[in-house]
Amino acid sequence: MRVYLNNIFEKRDEAAELVGCDRVLWMHRETDIVITISVVEKSPLPIFRSLSELEGELESGLCRKLDYDPYQKFMVSDEVLTAKEIWVRDQAWDCIKDIVELEPRIYNPKERYELIKEAVKEKGKGKKFFYKYLRYYWTGGKSENALLPRFRKCGAKGKRKNPTSKMGRPRKTRDENEEYSGVIVTEGIRKIFDASITKFYNNRRRNSVKFAYIRMLGESFNIEIREEAGVEIPIIPPDHLLPSLAQFRYHLRTKGNRKKTLIKREGEVNFDRDLRPLLGSETRRATGPGQIFQTDSTIADVYLRSEDDPNDIIGRPVVYMVSDVFSHIVPGFYIGLEGPSWQGNAMAIENTAANKVSFCAEYGITIEENEWPCHHMPQIFFADRGEMESKQADSLGKSLGIKIKNAPPYRADLKGIIEQKFRTLNLTLQPWMPGAVKKEYQKRGGPDYVLDAKLTLRDFTRMFIQMVIYHNNYHYMEHYPLDKALAIDQVRPIPRDIWEWGVAHDHFLKEVPIDIVRLNVLPEEKAKASRQGIYFKRMYYGCEELTEQGWFIKGKSIETMIAFDRRCMDHVYVKTDKGRGFIKCPLLEKSSRYRGLSLEEIKEIQHQEDIRHGLYMSTERQAEVTLHAKLSAIEQTAVVRTEQDVDHSIPKTQQKANIRANRKTVRDKLRKDQYFELGEKQASDEQPIVDMNGEQTGSRSRTQSKLSFLANINKEAN
Repeated sequence: MRVYLNNIFEKRDEAAELVGCDRVLWMHRETDIVITISVVEKSPLPIFRSLSELEGELESGLCRKLDYDPYQKFMVSDEVLTAKEIWVRDQAWDCIKDIVELEPRIYNPKERYELIKEAVKEKGKGKKFFYKYLRYYWTGGKSENALLPRFRKCGAKGKRKNPTSKMGRPRKTRDENEEYSGVIVTEGIRKIFDASITKFYNNRRRNSVKFAYIRMLGESFNIEIREEAGVEIPIIPPDHLLPSLAQFRYHLRTKGNRKKTLIKREGEVNFDRDLRPLLGSETRRATGPGQIFQTDSTIADVYLRSEDDPNDIIGRPVVYMVSDVFSHIVPGFYIGLEGPSWQGNAMAIENTAANKVSFCAEYGITIEENEWPCHHMPQIFFADRGEMESKQADSLGKSLGIKIKNAPPYRADLKGIIEQKFRTLNLTLQPWMPGAVKKEYQKRGGPDYVLDAKLTLRDFTRMFIQMVIYHNNYHYMEHYPLDKALAIDQVRPIPRDIWEWGVAHDHFLKEVPIDIVRLNVLPEEKAKASRQGIYFKRMYYGCEELTEQGWFIKGKSIETMIAFDRRCMDHVYVKTDKGRGFIKCPLLEKSSRYRGLSLEEIKEIQHQEDIRHGLYMSTERQAEVTLHAKLSAIEQTAVVRTEQDVDHSIPKTQQKANIRANRKTVRDKLRKDQYFELGEKQASDEQPIVDMNGEQTGSRSRTQSKLSFLANINKEAN
């Protein structure tokens, strides 16, 4: 049997007990050497062995090759890793990456000692650090992810903690007072939780979690008992001195056994029929235009005034620009007030795919299609480690098949085309821009360029459009490196000429509908659909199309990926066809109070509401405890009265036999007692009441029923 790198072989004794399990790190067939390392020992080191001897053991069955790799669990994408895990892995890899490549020297103990000794001096880490991560790297299959921290071995998993400070998210009421942070769930509180869950939740009455929580507060956390109208009312402390409902839910969710809970609440028969597990299942640099687009942003060296009120100076705009590496043409840009961020960069990407005739017409500029023939997406977007290093950029790549590449830190020279274009356009426009930032203006006593501002954002954008049109159609690039094919065809080094030649010969451009581009530059998150609609950021959305597809039927919960524009949350967009389609969902009427607001405005409103609600929580909790006490008192009174007044000698069948007649009798009595008489009551309505001896004992109103009259006579007679 052949031996390959990274194979894992295990050896067992006659009792099938594991004796050893080694991974192949390196081998050389000519010298009959194979180097292995144990994956089960605590502190293993590489071992030199005979390759032929290992193959012989495989042939004889003394050891066998594992069909699986126990370290495959580390082979995951960065999306599922935490920032801490990625940081630890990258730090470790930076320290060992140079020495692990020195095979087979690194496996020789003496040479390994010298290599680690030099690395310790260079990196400033201890010797134990290097041995630890070398073992991780070798035993984990010589991959970077094998250096991930073993956090799963930390924290005493399965053991209860007794913290000295409150764990989890602090309460929002803490914004008002630091003392309102909440309480620590101690072992004593856990015991109260367990007892209350058993008493109020795990029973066939199927009480809600909140019901059990309120009953627990009344019974176990009261500070006194106050009597009101004959009812004992438990008085509880303020809400910040009580465990929260969320803490109670967390304890129930994490410490309880869901199966046992369901059996106690639903019954074993119902559990086996409706709730038992159903595990069965019924049923992946540039040779033509568009290969690489460089993108970057900069703050323009000019101060602008507000278009609405010229008295207001709004500062310096931010310019986002895209440039084709092959032709140096500018396929798109955006000028706004968004600080260097994904939002502004997304606008530049959207403009790259937009029709430029229509775009220029919005600013009163008329051009022909061939003057700015760019409305495409590239194969690769190349940027610095800024706006394009985000989840939104990843969505753009996955959905539209565009690769996102980022330059290393502090390497603006790798994007020299776009950087130089910023400089050229700025120097060209500066003489025509009142309010432009100039070095000589910073001298003492010099003019104030801020107050020289005359242009609005629209004026500056119109200037920039004219500059881009000139650059694309007439700028002669003296130092453009024409290749042989371009020289043979006598193509002038003008961006548009090079672009058109490239499109006719070999290009990488993609035509994508503008709405799909917009969809995939918007931020995205997961949301859930239920009967109430699509719930996102505590708002509800929906549409007829999804209703017809059955998204909002009771019992059906769908988790979906949606895109949204945080500048206005009136709509969300359900992504379909892997981001190449969408369904538009408007804000439902029950969430209409958020219409026309940005996400930041909505969050602020919700935050203030949460604070107000949190401050009111003590009143509400007390009222709920009071209500529970009063309802319980009524219930107990009814139970005692029934036990005293009901004749238990009457058979059950007889008690149930006359329900309809009894109902009619009581209904007739209620009708006579509860009828409406409009206007003031007349004296004639009062009729005298005569006792058995013929003496008048009072009067009765006409509203009194005959049954009541006879009952009074019988009572007096007795």
